[in-house]
Amino acid sequence: MDGRRRNYWIVAGLLVLLAIGAVALPSAVWACGLAALLGLVGVVLLRGDRWRTGALFASALAVSLALLDAVAGTLSPTPMGQGLVKTTIPQWWPPPDPILGFRPLPNTEVVGMATFGAELIYRHTYHFDGTAARVTPAGPAGSDTYLFLGDSFVFGQGLVDDQSLASQFAKVNDYQVRTVNLGVPGYGPNHLVRAFEAGLLDRYADQSVKAVVSWIIPAHLARVTGDGPWLGSSPRYVLDNGVPKYTGSFDDYRWTHPLAGLKYLLGERFLFVDAIGMRQRQEEQADLFVALIVRLQQLAREKFGAPLIVIYSWPDETSKDGYGSSSAFLVTVLDRLRKLGVTLVSVDNLTRKIDVSLLLIPHDGHPTAYTYELIADELKRRLRAP
Repeated sequence: MDGRRRNYWIVAGLLVLLAIGAVALPSAVWACGLAALLGLVGVVLLRGDRWRTGALFASALAVSLALLDAVAGTLSPTPMGQGLVKTTIPQWWPPPDPILGFRPLPNTEVVGMATFGAELIYRHTYHFDGTAARVTPAGPAGSDTYLFLGDSFVFGQGLVDDQSLASQFAKVNDYQVRTVNLGVPGYGPNHLVRAFEAGLLDRYADQSVKAVVSWIIPAHLARVTGDGPWLGSSPRYVLDNGVPKYTGSFDDYRWTHPLAGLKYLLGERFLFVDAIGMRQRQEEQADLFVALIVRLQQLAREKFGAPLIVIYSWPDETSKDGYGSSSAFLVTVLDRLRKLGVTLVSVDNLTRKIDVSLLLIPHDGHPTAYTYELIADELKRRLRAP
């Protein structure tokens, strides 16, 4: 075997080892470390100065990438829930859905668990009715209906069925109303708008819907552009003359636009790649997010003649100092919603004087049943006042 053919086989073998390591190792920094090591192996095994120089360059490049990613990691804020391990039975839940990407199945139940080290934070069973909504107390026949749409904050993650916001709202109204909990962990405003536009909520059109209630958090900005490993099959929207337009799923777009797909994949693996153009991307996300919330408000009026009430865990003029360097930007986003006539309810205003240990599930950050009670009382005051 001549030297060149031998070199090709060695490089191929090293690339196979790198591919296996990239899948098995826990982070991009570890993968870069492996790449640097394999590059040095190539320096030893390869024949010819050009081949060895190339291997050395690859090793140096891997070290540089690892250092860049490590620096970016130190500059990024520590995410809420770091160290918390969440699991479900069945493991792959929510299951795939052709319209929304993922959604619970009707007449099912799921066990949700969270641990922090050796500590069990919660273990509860979530139940779903025949419409795939999370179970809430049954209201009287013909009673007013209130739809609760959103992500895990609406769903009531980490709590039993009758502790969710929708259930608490039924309770504070003496179970004389019907509440529907359509929250799904991981959703964003794009999921909610798509549910309306695809007709998934048409079944409630003749049920005296009095309000649609949702909940926003800053993480939704990234979700509307599909920036999350679970969001590939989710509905993608773009702005067309300021109006959100459905274009298919994020995966569909990335397969047909390889450069965008490559940028997304690299951003998922390397924090410094994800940071490139971050400011511009945040502004684009904000524009789309605001347009989707306004569209959601419009759809609630058109479909049910009902108002949209948006609860927010989000920095505003009174709480901005507690949300880090991006607070000022987030305040402007909320102000845009307010100026566009969206009805907003501040969680901070309702909980400001209460110890945080009573408000959030430990190590998790999701609301406790007590927090939901406070919000349910406020919703009753706004929606059910005599």
